[in-house]
Amino acid sequence: MRSNFHKLILLAACVCAFRLTADAAELKRADVMADPVWLLHVDCDALRTNTIGQFFLSEMDKPEAKAKLASFQTTFGFDLRNQVHGYTLYGSSLTPTDGVLIVYADFDADRLVTLAQGADEYQSSAHNQHTIHSWIDANMNRKSGIGHRVYAAFEGKRVILGQRENRVAQALDVIDGTSPSLDGGSTFPSLGLPGNGHFIEAAARKMDSTNLAPSAAIMRLSKSVQVVAGEQDNQFQGTLTLAANSDDAANQIFSIAQGLVTVMKLQSNNQDVGKLANAVTLTQNGSEILGKLTLPADDVVALLQSGAQRMAAARAARSAQAAQQ
Repeated sequence: MRSNFHKLILLAACVCAFRLTADAAELKRADVMADPVWLLHVDCDALRTNTIGQFFLSEMDKPEAKAKLASFQTTFGFDLRNQVHGYTLYGSSLTPTDGVLIVYADFDADRLVTLAQGADEYQSSAHNQHTIHSWIDANMNRKSGIGHRVYAAFEGKRVILGQRENRVAQALDVIDGTSPSLDGGSTFPSLGLPGNGHFIEAAARKMDSTNLAPSAAIMRLSKSVQVVAGEQDNQFQGTLTLAANSDDAANQIFSIAQGLVTVMKLQSNNQDVGKLANAVTLTQNGSEILGKLTLPADDVVALLQSGAQRMAAARAARSAQAAQQ
């Protein structure tokens, strides 16, 4: 349990599809640094109110999932089904260790501090009126067997997590209002607008200045990308907006995207892929590419169920093969 603390807190953020509520946990721009290079926000409360969220809720009602949820609640003292509202993950560069995760949940901070104090090689340090806790989590680098230090702070109903102490400290300064936030800046201006109904919002910029793999041709030709997803009137709507380096780059990206959609439509042996491709529309306006995916929410649920069944079948096949060896 000691080395699983960080893993389980992340799980609390990622599975947030459980509590039905009319109050959405929209992106809190005042909690995010003024100029992030990338940002991901999941509004768990908004997700729970729709058809897709109900599917995840039903999945969590299955015996194996219920047992894991009960174990989590026994250890950490809060219920993932009704006490996690959302999470925000952002970074000041594309270096993974620069990232900060903010989990919004109803938790007992004293209980989490006690658990952290029992973790491997626990340490603490003061930052203004805050305490930053840290410990070694071996699960973060299983291949090498060498654990990484995790840093965490508890502020209100927020858990702030990072792999660098200075990043957690900077996040606390933003939340305290002593450092500039996204709320007063011009970065990603269309994210976090009240009442937009999105349960996922993500964006990245400065991609043209990074050494991406050759296979990421579209990203290397782009200045920024933004993805939002939501559900309205039982319709899932996802939108990708990509700003290219130039009109010529946009022409290249548009051609690549059209080719990918055409290939997907030709996948006659996979009806799910074809259904997704037929639901995609692509448009270009100068150096900007807009891709939209619109599907009935029930169709999205059917695709999720189909994918889950394929994964379960693959796991069963691997288990059977291992048993024969």
